[in-house]
Order: sequence, then structure tokens, then C-alpha cells
Amino acid sequence: MKVALVWPPFDTMYTMPLPLGYLKSNLPAGEHDVRIFDCALRSVDGSSSQFRDFLREFNPDVVGVSSWSSMFRSVGTILAAVREFAPRAKTVLGGPHATVYFDRVIADHAVDYLFRGEVELSFPLFLTELEKSAPDFSSVKGLVWRKPGGEVAMNEMERVNDLDSIAPPDYDFMNLEGYLRQGYRLHCPEPRNAPILATRGCPYRCSFCTAPMMNGKIIRKHSIPYLTALIRQLYEEKGIRWFNLVDDNFTYDTAWAKEFCRAVIDMGLKGVGFGTPNGIRMQRGDKELWLLMKQAGWRSVVVAPESGSPRTLAAMHKDFDLETLPGVVRELKEAGLYVQAFFIIGYPGETREDIQATFRVATETGFDFFYLNNFQPLPGTPVYNELVSNGEIVDGFLPASYSDGIRNYTPAGLAKENFPLLILSTYLKWALRRPRRLLDMLRFFNPKLLAKKLALNLFRVFVK
Repeated sequence: MKVALVWPPFDTMYTMPLPLGYLKSNLPAGEHDVRIFDCALRSVDGSSSQFRDFLREFNPDVVGVSSWSSMFRSVGTILAAVREFAPRAKTVLGGPHATVYFDRVIADHAVDYLFRGEVELSFPLFLTELEKSAPDFSSVKGLVWRKPGGEVAMNEMERVNDLDSIAPPDYDFMNLEGYLRQGYRLHCPEPRNAPILATRGCPYRCSFCTAPMMNGKIIRKHSIPYLTALIRQLYEEKGIRWFNLVDDNFTYDTAWAKEFCRAVIDMGLKGVGFGTPNGIRMQRGDKELWLLMKQAGWRSVVVAPESGSPRTLAAMHKDFDLETLPGVVRELKEAGLYVQAFFIIGYPGETREDIQATFRVATETGFDFFYLNNFQPLPGTPVYNELVSNGEIVDGFLPASYSDGIRNYTPAGLAKENFPLLILSTYLKWALRRPRRLLDMLRFFNPKLLAKKLALNLFRVFVK
């Protein structure tokens, strides 16, 4: 079969189509003609002549599209183009938006099939069945589809316990080099960097997050030999010198994380660095782990307190005690690590006092840098469902960027606040007190991305 995998428009400086790289590498070699159309790397959308020409010339049997909630507006344009220029193709959606919002997504008849959760081992089975005159999808885990009579059917989600049975992503297929040329750098100082996944799953209950729904609550881990082999391959064959573990819970199994660090140290790779840009859970770690991470190549860590307000943390179901924060930050810094932190502002029910509490924690705890992100309700999450139920947003609401100064949702009590101005003034005050720290952290950012974010937020100070 001819299979087109499509990556919607997104920012190439901190996101690349890792999921599509996994799909390609886990299909039987040579069994299908699989091609990627990367809207982000080409700087086009589904309405472009490039995409239309691709559909006409390739004439795919299947078009698979990755879908995050923040890029879902573009997915609709892609699906419309497929219906017009490749009308015989079956459309398949996957990704977080399709997973957590599947009932609304499958109701759109531009979507023939969708997958919830992980799909690397299910997608090949799906293609095998699709080729048959009378396909039987009952064993294709994660699949949602419409039966001939129109009834929607849904299979249980795929949760592979042995992660090593999943082949590493095909970095050539997803054009790693093209992304590096475009300036891809996710919170790291090294231009030659690549994302890898070491673990999957999240046992926590944060009401704003889709991670447990996407990958389950049980933490599953690749074996250390699997990961060291992948690291060595990327190091020797691709010249990668920085590895970003884009996990949600790399340190959850502290003993395993220590074992990983020791194995990396034993590899003796010169000039290698590591990062965990999605953040680590501060309760899951100790002094020994922080020291091992430093020895293995970590220069900084990202932690995620999310708020400086106990009231907001309770509303988030974050299950984090702010009193432990200074001690953990001190331990991390004593290990020689720069400490960055994620915060969310404008959460439902927040007041000006809650936001000011977050600003105080962000600026006074000793972080080397911090990120003040606008709250965006993600479809399918508990807080999203609560906002829909309360009539604060409509079902079908789509989020915008977390850091471009755009707020699609603002709590009623903060409607008059100028959030971009609040954020920029907080950064300015902090930078004036700690100019050296700011200069040190600038090397972890792509300068183009930083300039873009600054310009967008400055614009939003004056234009809502």
C-alpha cells in the first residue's frame, strides 16, 4: 500500500515528528511505500500547492496525520485537501488530540479511522487488515472506527510492557538533519541534538495534562542496553552530541535512572550532554542521582512546580508540597546543575494574589531560569471537561501556544489583566537583579526562537 504520513505545521525549533519516525521504523521493511509530508519543515499547510501536488502524484491509499490539540486547526485543512485531491485514500488520525477527544474527532466524517494512545505495533496490523476485502479490526489495539452500519467501534488501547519490542525511530525518515538546519534545539546548548524516549507512562493526576491518558499510568522503561545502543548509534553515525530525553517521568524509578547514568558514564563518549526538557518530578530523586546526572552529561534540569500558590496546586491536583521546593533546588545546584522551572499562570479560579505568589516563588527560589506559561485547556483533560460543564468554554475549544502571549481562555476574575505585560515585567525585574544568570541561560535557547517569543509577547502587550 502507498502510505502518506503527514506532520502538520508547527514550530520546527522545538518540535519534530518523532511519532512518525516510530511508525516508519516499526513497519515491515519493504512491505509498503511509506512517505512523509512535513508541513512544518516545508513551512506550508494543507491548502498549499505543494501538498496538493504531493497527493496527486503519490495517490496514497492511506493518509495518516498526527494531531496535537494546538495544531488541530491545521489538521482540518489537511483532511479537506485529502478528500479533494486523494479521494480514494483512507484517513487515519493519531496523537494526543485523537486519543483524549476521540468521540468528537471520529464524528467528523473526514476521519475514517483514529488511534488512541500508542500505535507503533498496531499500525502494521491495521494496514494488513485494511488490504483485505473483509477486514477484521477487532484485534487492532487502540483503533476507533465506524462499522458498515455507522456504529462507532473502539478497541482497548495498546500498552506494550516490553518497550524494547518497539524499534527506535527512523531519524532519516523524519529528516533529523533538516530540523537541525532549521535550528531545532529544545532547551539545550548543542546544535547537534536529538530527542529520544526512555520511558513511557505517568502515574500522576494533574488535571491539566493528557500524559496518563496517552501512555497510561504505569511507568514502563526501555532496557539500559537498548538505550545505550541507540545513543551510540546517534553519536557515531549522526554526530549527535546532546540527547534530550523527552520523557514525562525519567527519574520516577530512581534506581533505574541511576543505572542509566552509570551506563552512560561507562560509555566514555566525549563531549556528550543530556537533558530532560519535559521536566522531572522533584519528589523522585536524591543527591546521588543529581550527582550522577551531572557526571553523565546533564548541565541543567527542568523541574515543574507549576504554581507558587497552594490553592492553585490543590485545584490542579498537582500533589506537590511547596515547602520541599527550596531544599530540592539547593541539592540540584550543589550537584552543579542549572535549575529551570515550569510555571502555569491563569489557571481556572486563580486570582491576582495566586499569580503574584507564583511570581514570588519563581523569582526568589534561586532558579537559574523559569518559564511562565499561559494556561491552555487541553480537550479531554479533567479541567477542560469541568470548564465545558460550567459553561466557561464551549465543547470543541482548541488551545493556542503556551508562550506566544495568546490567551484563548482567561479566568473571569483575571479578565482585565494584561498577561503578556505581567510576564515580561516579571522577567525584566528578575533579569535586572540577576544579569549573569540570564546570560548563562541564553546558551540553552535558540536565539531565533527567543527573539520570536519576545516579539510576539511584546505585540500582545498592546493588542489583545
